[in-house]
Amino acid sequence: MMIGPVRAYDEGDCVRQETVPVTVEEAYGTWSEMDAARKRALDRTNQVAIGQVIGFEVKSSRENRAEIVNSDAEQRFKQFEQTNLAGFVRVKVLEETRKEADAGGSLSLKSEVTVCVPKSQAVKKEEQERADRRLRPPKPVDPTSAAWFDPVTGQPRVWYWREGLTYEFFDNSGFHPRTGDKLLIVDRKVVTEWRQSVERAKREAVERAQRDAAQREVEAQRQARIARAGDLCDQAAAGLYDPDRPKALPGVPWDVLKGAGTDAIEACEIAVRQYPEERRYRYQLARAYQTSDPKRALPLLQVLMRQNYRAAYDNFGWALLDTRVGRNDLAGAIASFRQGATLGDPDAMVSLATMISKGRVEGSGPDDAYRLFKRAASMGHREAADAVERLMEGQRQAEQQRLQNEQAARAFMGIVGGALGGIGRR
Repeated sequence: MMIGPVRAYDEGDCVRQETVPVTVEEAYGTWSEMDAARKRALDRTNQVAIGQVIGFEVKSSRENRAEIVNSDAEQRFKQFEQTNLAGFVRVKVLEETRKEADAGGSLSLKSEVTVCVPKSQAVKKEEQERADRRLRPPKPVDPTSAAWFDPVTGQPRVWYWREGLTYEFFDNSGFHPRTGDKLLIVDRKVVTEWRQSVERAKREAVERAQRDAAQREVEAQRQARIARAGDLCDQAAAGLYDPDRPKALPGVPWDVLKGAGTDAIEACEIAVRQYPEERRYRYQLARAYQTSDPKRALPLLQVLMRQNYRAAYDNFGWALLDTRVGRNDLAGAIASFRQGATLGDPDAMVSLATMISKGRVEGSGPDDAYRLFKRAASMGHREAADAVERLMEGQRQAEQQRLQNEQAARAFMGIVGGALGGIGRR
């Protein structure tokens, strides 16, 4: 039979339930004390069962609780005492035996007792919070200040949604308000992965800021070059003897221009785009092209020659002789040099005079070369001045040799004349 309180305990209040066998014996003096003995036997049955399940012996409020081992057990003991134990056990008496004696007797109860191990206050609090959360939608939480886990139970207190490397955290279970995805409870792995993603995002942000700063610096430098493209083109590629360049602008020797390479090309390309009407920049770009890729210079030079840009004729003539172009057009080169010289380009004069000096121009001789060199020298062409000096030195040496030859001839004739005179006197 089942013996216990009319209102049994609520199973939802139990951490667990455990059934144990219990046998107790209680003495009584007279028959009239039987009911009191049975009640004592039931009380002891409850006490023994609880002691077996909980792990300590429950004693009456008049005795010390010496065997309570920890604060949790003490709390449970208080709960048992306040309810007289009945609210935490269900007793099923399997057998009741009485033994009679002259001075009374004894009552033996053999029972099965189901003991409810009650939940702690922390567990009940957590369950209540969980129930409260079910009644409200989840709200976003700041993960940098969130309490991820309950400090008493260690249970997670945060839910999350993730898409790729993007995390969003909430204070309750439920569904993501934008995507409808079910929120997941966090664990230590998720928290670690999120922190790693934050650190990675910080590093990437720093690297991105550095790249952006570097790009801004490059762009600033590019804009500065654009703003000064004309000056940079002049500084890098101006013709040394270009008669159409500003007089205050120093020219750039060929060897220096070759060393400037792509910087000169870049500056002049920008200058041509910014100032398409300025022929000088197109000429200087063509000149820069000739240092590495003369084929690209030809179209620019041809346009400039149609516009009678004087310095272009000399560059075009040498381009026709450049093996990289693949022409070796001597006649075309000489014609270009001649036209440039006629228009007053000192470089073209020097190039034509050089060809004449090498005997590669039919119908022209040393005097023609000398006149061209002298004219170019008068315009400040240093190479022409050196050539004139060499030619004049050659003329001086030739004149000196002529005079020496004449003197030697006169001396020889004097000797011969004297000898002939002596023969006559004999």
